[in-house]
Amino acid sequence: MSVRHTRYGSDSVTRLPATVLASMPERASDGYFEFETNDTGIFNIFITNQLKRHFMRKTTKLIALFLGGALLTPVFVSANPEERPAPESGTVAAEAPAAAQPPSTWEKILANLPKLSGYLQTGWNYTSNDKSSSSSFQAKRLRLLLDGKVAEKVDFRLQVEAFNGISGSTNGNGQKNIAVMDAFATWKIMPEFKVRVGQFFTPLGYENYDISPGTLETVDFSNIVYRIACRNPYEYNLVDYGRDLGIMFMGDIFDSGKGFSYLHYDVAVTNGSIPSKDDSNKSKDIYVSLTVRPVKYFNIKGTFNWGEYTSKKLEGGEGVGSGDYNPMNRYVVGAWYDNPRGLNLRAEYGHMKSRVNKTDVVKENGAYVLAGWHWGKFLPIVRWDMYEDHVNTGTANNYNRILVGCTYSVFKNMKLQLNYGHFMYSGDAKKALGYDSSEQLQIMGLFKF
Repeated sequence: MSVRHTRYGSDSVTRLPATVLASMPERASDGYFEFETNDTGIFNIFITNQLKRHFMRKTTKLIALFLGGALLTPVFVSANPEERPAPESGTVAAEAPAAAQPPSTWEKILANLPKLSGYLQTGWNYTSNDKSSSSSFQAKRLRLLLDGKVAEKVDFRLQVEAFNGISGSTNGNGQKNIAVMDAFATWKIMPEFKVRVGQFFTPLGYENYDISPGTLETVDFSNIVYRIACRNPYEYNLVDYGRDLGIMFMGDIFDSGKGFSYLHYDVAVTNGSIPSKDDSNKSKDIYVSLTVRPVKYFNIKGTFNWGEYTSKKLEGGEGVGSGDYNPMNRYVVGAWYDNPRGLNLRAEYGHMKSRVNKTDVVKENGAYVLAGWHWGKFLPIVRWDMYEDHVNTGTANNYNRILVGCTYSVFKNMKLQLNYGHFMYSGDAKKALGYDSSEQLQIMGLFKF
């Protein structure tokens, strides 16, 4: 290391920065600068005599100004950042992010453990018509979910449900059964291509695939879900939760760069029989679903399902069709606009049909329109829905219904639901039931964990 000495103001090869020179007194004859330079060209400056005293005075003033500002800052700035007004656009310089601390071993272990979650939906249900009425407290739904990772790009889900409130899903004592709903693994090869195997929810409609009871705007789904997506009239009349065993390929294509993709697809091959059970024949169900999202809050979806089913004697009837390979097609189309700070508008139409020996053995269709408005913690809604069974015309499932309700989010994981529904029957359904209308009032609480 070499050391050079030079008087202040001398014509030295190495000079001080202009900012330093500007702060110097005009004369400093008694002082000198030492430039201590190493082999890499890095140097230190040593200042003595009057220059030292000059720098000390300057430094003292700067420290006093800094401390004064620090003491006055709490007077003008709130401790709660949400209470401060947002700064004007373009007036705030970017701040360097805080250095991220590497996760500890314990944090890594916790991050890789399966996550347990779920929810309980419980409350009071009242129904009334000209012949009868009922009033009952209900444990409508209880779901437990276990989510975890098998590998970096492979995760799994297990979901079981009890107290589902669905007619037909009870044991011999009329008590609700516990059922396995989801049991699948997903290999996320890339955003454009993922593979799911096991028992999963089929992509037939918004309410069966994109919405869960925990996010549904109403207490109950429309009949498109219960009668078309969650039921096979060849195999069973009870609701199967819209699940099936098989394999599904899915992905998101054409990234918008705005937090969503313009196109989502699902292609599934499933048993087509009752969930949690082997297939009853060698034929398989095929689902093809496309969702087009031109803008962030709006999308259009269409799903087609083709299958062949074994005719079975069902409880309360002889069953439909004949043989082991009765064809039946299902499709659901819809559109959905959902602004989390404003309008929620959704509509769907579904159709299910099977024709055997030139005779319609299954012919059903349904539709609904739902409108709501996100108003702070409140979501008031109104929904019209209808369903038509053209083969079993006297069933209570043939109706038009007007529903009004409101959801109030008490906390992040707790909401209260109030729904009133007015059912209107006509034709053969009116004759079979002996009344032309009925009412339903539901007051529910949904608690997540």
